[in-house]
Amino acid sequence: MKPSRRFLFTLAFIEGASVMACELFSAKMIAPFFWRSLYVWAAVLGITLFALMSGYYFGGYISSRKKSENTVYWVLVLAGIFLMMMPYTSVWIMTANLNMSVQLGSTVSLLVFMFPPLLLMGMTSPLIINLINTQLDETGKSAGSVYAISTMGGIVATFLVGFYLLPEFGIKTPCFLFGVALMILPLIALLKSKIFSAGLVLIPAIYFGFQSQAKSPDEVDGIHVVYESEGVLGQIKVVDMYYPTLTRGYVPGRSLMVNNTAQTIMDLENPQFDLWEWSHYFPTAVSIFPEGSDVLLLGLGGGTLVRQFERLNFKMDVIEIDQRVKDVALDYFFIDPATNIIIDDARRFVNTCEKNYDVITLDLFLNETPPVHVLTLESFEKIKSMLNPGGMVMMNFYGYITGEKGKASRCIYKTFEEAGFYVDLLATPGEEAYRNLIFLASAEQKDFSKINYGEPYRDTVKNLADHFIPREEILMEDALVLRDDQPILEKIYLPAALDWRKSSIQANLIPMVQRGMQGVK
Repeated sequence: MKPSRRFLFTLAFIEGASVMACELFSAKMIAPFFWRSLYVWAAVLGITLFALMSGYYFGGYISSRKKSENTVYWVLVLAGIFLMMMPYTSVWIMTANLNMSVQLGSTVSLLVFMFPPLLLMGMTSPLIINLINTQLDETGKSAGSVYAISTMGGIVATFLVGFYLLPEFGIKTPCFLFGVALMILPLIALLKSKIFSAGLVLIPAIYFGFQSQAKSPDEVDGIHVVYESEGVLGQIKVVDMYYPTLTRGYVPGRSLMVNNTAQTIMDLENPQFDLWEWSHYFPTAVSIFPEGSDVLLLGLGGGTLVRQFERLNFKMDVIEIDQRVKDVALDYFFIDPATNIIIDDARRFVNTCEKNYDVITLDLFLNETPPVHVLTLESFEKIKSMLNPGGMVMMNFYGYITGEKGKASRCIYKTFEEAGFYVDLLATPGEEAYRNLIFLASAEQKDFSKINYGEPYRDTVKNLADHFIPREEILMEDALVLRDDQPILEKIYLPAALDWRKSSIQANLIPMVQRGMQGVK
């Protein structure tokens, strides 16, 4: 019996929803392995369009030769199976491609795990249009209806997946559910047509159903995943393991990781302290301010700076964009629940804030990505207006200052100066690839001779100026002033970010891959 138009439109709606879900799932799957850079987004979008283009062509070609409803049913059933497989094929291919460049590794990986289901889903629309058309003069109307309904499904899925399914259930379960949604109606139709061989697809469906509910190991060979969450802003993990230190050897630590990049490493033996070798330079620099100073922290992470600034008895407002990070900081990193943590975008808060501060700190890396919209002349000028007399801005950034990888740092330096700041640039110990730069910006030059801060197991810094990079040693000829209407920083910092990501993969991801803990949730 020929399927009704309503039935075919329902298939078009589900297909459109599954296309957008597949794209969102793929972007989240690839981020922990290859990050969320401009290159990765270009690969996701490019492979999506390539798959749909190919699907439209082959679907049209098949529909011109065969007008059978069973064809579209089988295509959707296969698409559902490939969608269910994505959490597993993605981990396999991305693990194999870890040593490739971000551009090549992400593209090859997407071709393996995202291209097949999107190709099959792309074939669906021409096949459905061919089945609906009974009269030549209705072709345009039928095509328009199918693509409109398919797009409507995509809109619904975008909000459903992004706002609810990913944050609540991770990736495996929604992949399985959308795979079932693609398969269920076509499978029923095939069985009604007495094509009983279609029942065999229940075997992989049942298998992936069980797999989607199976948990990844929490603890393998000294690595314990305490918490894991998927969301629009990235994959978050809290991981307990032993971390190397310069003075104590390997020490038990707790790391907050976003897309497998460590944002905080807390000392589990001394939870009020951190294992980052560079982090104590922040409170050291700001210790020139008296107790009770008003401090604004843009970026929470696992609360390293919160704990350090509490020891200086500062009054703090903390801005964090991701509610999950706040929850994790309170539940797993022993942040005082009384801390004033505001969920907001840093730039939006700055634009609307009417309060003044003695110190404003920017520690805004989301995995390797600093938010370019906060690091502009207009933003720095507004931040400067929020400072009390004698106030200071501190900002954490990549450790590069020379060559192509250091251009982003030089541009930020110049932008601070253009906004009217005097800038001291503090370099933590180590080579450029393994250090951090801390910008210390104020209306006038600061006297750091009265620093007063120390932490256990670390040498107390006696003269902060010994760590400053002299302004005259920084080659500023190619430095640009960063502006809101010229968002070029993301392109400029990519060489440094990619190098940083490579180091993070070596330090964080590869050990977990080797221990079998690389699976998606």
